[in-house]
Amino acid sequence: MNKPTSIGALLGAVVLATTAALTPAAAAGNLIKNGTFSDPNAPAGGYVEYEDGENIGAWQVGSSTPRGGVTLYSRALTQYTYQAVDIGPGTLSQDFEADQGSVVGVTWKHARNTDPACAKDMGDQSYSAQVIPPPSSDPVGDSYTPIGPRFAPANKGLQFLAGEDHFTLEFAGRAPGGCGPLITDVVVKVIGYVH
Repeated sequence: MNKPTSIGALLGAVVLATTAALTPAAAAGNLIKNGTFSDPNAPAGGYVEYEDGENIGAWQVGSSTPRGGVTLYSRALTQYTYQAVDIGPGTLSQDFEADQGSVVGVTWKHARNTDPACAKDMGDQSYSAQVIPPPSSDPVGDSYTPIGPRFAPANKGLQFLAGEDHFTLEFAGRAPGGCGPLITDVVVKVIGYVH
């Protein structure tokens, strides 16, 4: 796993040192749009492939390899409440804003890809997730590997102290030929404020 970055360490130190000064956030909405990848709808029982430079709603698709891209799975294929994205050899990113001084939590669900069409070509089921602030700060991120075929919360979701107000959330796959892990139900929320 990647070593936690300095912002993560800073957040831990700040939260421990100022537990009494952490003010809970009022109920607020998701800072990410289309966290369940429901826009657009994938064909019933099917999927849609997206290449570098295309968008899935507010998400931007990039490439981590020359054959990069991601695949949007329908609810029938995921056998879950939501549509999901097979990260494969691609990247998926979205910009968001949070108030300076806020403590932000990022959660999502993931699952191993068990699509029979991928059985011969099953890729690496690990991926990374990171929050990228403006160039003045270090990213906060880690590596993840889903352990089962059912969607479950990713262990060790990301938390950080917002020292800026503009960020990018990015998921990056490691499966060179596709058929990587599935992610869905991405939520980014302010969970408190440090004063």
